[in-house]
Amino acid sequence: MRRYIAFITILISSWTAQAADGTSPTFDLSGDISLLSHYVENGLSQSDKSPALQGAFWFNFGSQFRLGVWGSNTNFENSDDHFNLRLLGDIKVSFSQNTNLIISYAQSQYYNGGDRNGNIIGLRLNMFDYRIMYDSFSNWEGTDENSKRFAFGKFFNVFNGWKWDNEVGYNTPNIDEINPYFDARTGLGTKWGVIFFEGALTGTSESSQFNGAGDLFFILSASTEL
Repeated sequence: MRRYIAFITILISSWTAQAADGTSPTFDLSGDISLLSHYVENGLSQSDKSPALQGAFWFNFGSQFRLGVWGSNTNFENSDDHFNLRLLGDIKVSFSQNTNLIISYAQSQYYNGGDRNGNIIGLRLNMFDYRIMYDSFSNWEGTDENSKRFAFGKFFNVFNGWKWDNEVGYNTPNIDEINPYFDARTGLGTKWGVIFFEGALTGTSESSQFNGAGDLFFILSASTEL
C-alpha cells in the first residue's frame, strides 16, 4: 500500500508540473468489462476452469497519467480467496506517435482469505505492433516469494477486421521446487458492434509442476468498453 501511495504522489506531482507549464490537463473516465469462459493469467488458471467476470475503471489525468481499479472473481484449490481487487496506476512516456513506455503499479488484494495479497510492478515498451514487457510479483501465486516475468508480444491484423494476438513469457519464480518456465498465448478475435469476441489458446512449458493449473486451455471471451 505504501508503494501505491508513493505512486499516486508521483502522478499528482507530475500533473502539478504540467499545470505549472501552462498546459491544462484533461480529465475523463474510461473502463471496460469482460466475460471469460476461464480466467488464465500468464499461463496459470485463476478460476479453476470456471467462468469469470472482470471489470476495470480508470480516471485519466490527461494522456499520460491514470489511476484505476480492476476486479475479477477467482477460484483456487484449498483457498478462501474468491475475488481479486487491484488498485492500479500507470505513467505513459511517449517517444513518438507509435512508440511509448508504460510504467505500472498494482496493489493486489484478495478476498476473503488474503493469502495472495501482494503488488505487481511492470514495464511495457510498445513499438508499433510489438510489445516488450517486464513484471515483478511480490507474492507469486500465494507463495510469499517473488517472481519475475519477461515477455514479448505482437499482434497482426488479419482477414477483414480480425486481430491475431500472440505473447510468450519467461517466468523465474524464486522457489526451489518450481523450475523457470515459459508461458504462451495466441488469440484470434474480431469486433461485432461494440463487443470484441476472441478465442485463445494458452499454456506453459512446465505444466506438470502446477497440478493442472498450467495445462493447455482454450478460452472464449467477450469484452466491451464502457
